[in-house]
Amino acid sequence: MSRPDAGPDGYMFAVTRLNDFSRSLTHALLVLVVCTVVGFPLFWMVASSFKPASEFYSTVPTFFPQVWTLANYRLLFEQTSFAKYFVNSLIVAFGATGLSLVIGGLGAYALSRFQFRIVRVFSQLTLLGYMLPEVLIVIPLYMYVIELGLADTLFALIVSNMAFTLPLTLWYMRAYFNAIPVTLEESAMVEGCTRLQAFRRVVIPLALPGLVSTGVFAFNHAWNEFLFALVFTSSERNKVLTLGLATWIGQDAIFSWGMLLSAAVLVTIPVVLFYFLVQKQLVVGLTAGATKGE
Repeated sequence: MSRPDAGPDGYMFAVTRLNDFSRSLTHALLVLVVCTVVGFPLFWMVASSFKPASEFYSTVPTFFPQVWTLANYRLLFEQTSFAKYFVNSLIVAFGATGLSLVIGGLGAYALSRFQFRIVRVFSQLTLLGYMLPEVLIVIPLYMYVIELGLADTLFALIVSNMAFTLPLTLWYMRAYFNAIPVTLEESAMVEGCTRLQAFRRVVIPLALPGLVSTGVFAFNHAWNEFLFALVFTSSERNKVLTLGLATWIGQDAIFSWGMLLSAAVLVTIPVVLFYFLVQKQLVVGLTAGATKGE
């Protein structure tokens, strides 16, 4: 009996295994490089937040703190209004995300189920609105904010962020609603449900992954938004994290690298936790959204 590695068949098998190993090694190296490029700044930020002030100006930089300390976090809450900024950002982010999902979900359902020419034109216009950068719409929005008496309020930030993310919500959710058969709603209405009840009991549970994935993008935008906060708010009590941290730079009485990096770590934690909590639904929603047509 001949050995399996003898002859032409054995040679081709060995070459195939070698090629598979080379591809796997190449992919592993690429993943390692990408993770290093992406993860090293995060590692440096977290590690440096525990360094004392003297180590930031050391001639020889260190990867890990030589002396671990929580002084930067303590001074962050004692000497700044970080806690207030943090609460304001949570209010704005969750408020804008909630309004965007409620209004965008209802609007996307209407765009999906009612096929009129004016509806199609409206859907195209909403996409055009999303393509405009924030810097082009901030002045018109500011004029409306002044006219409505909403200057220097968190509600102005909630509405402006919601207005900017609403077109994205409309188009994402419209794709999910298009993939849900209308017959399911019709069956529910035959059983005695109104259209709103059928929407709430049948459509929303089926579109939940889409709502989660859309909500993640809306939350991330509102949490990191800076321009609207800079223009619409001016008082210390209504500042959000992005604006508050930016104002520290250049203020010698407040600014220190340790406090800034500590604040950056705390700013990153809610986003990371939010992604971990909705990770399963997010993956399902993005995968489903990639295969759903108009």
